[in-house]
Amino acid sequence: FMYHVDMIKHCDQQVLIQLMAEHASLFGLRVKVLEDKDFRCGFHFHRKKDLMKDMMKGKNVPWVYHMSWTKNKTDKLKYLKQMGLWHVEEKCEDAKGLEVIEELEGDPDKDAVFNACCSVDPLITCFYKDKPSKIPCKDSPSIDKGRGSWW
Repeated sequence: FMYHVDMIKHCDQQVLIQLMAEHASLFGLRVKVLEDKDFRCGFHFHRKKDLMKDMMKGKNVPWVYHMSWTKNKTDKLKYLKQMGLWHVEEKCEDAKGLEVIEELEGDPDKDAVFNACCSVDPLITCFYKDKPSKIPCKDSPSIDKGRGSWW
């Protein structure tokens, strides 16, 4: 794989697609595409408002949501939180999570880190009124100029 590093520009997904096509041709690799309804991505978030409205109402909720088609990690995290797809306590996000793990290292409770960091209920935060959200975020600013409330 390392000899393909020079092919990476802005998106490693294109490299993966190219490698899969090559392996399909050379070695008979067979690939299956996952169903949109169960495995959604940023394309749906940014381009399929009706689908996202159903999802926010609890209909057609996917098993996995990959926040592709999104500018950066900060925006991805905000969008996941706003959609009610985030279950990690803030104290455990990023490098702060390592501190929690170190603090609980050796705890006799095998689930100590899970109990400290994970929430059964989604941790919903509003950031932008013009993006999909589990709850109306009408008092939040727009991220895209000139766009009104998503709701």
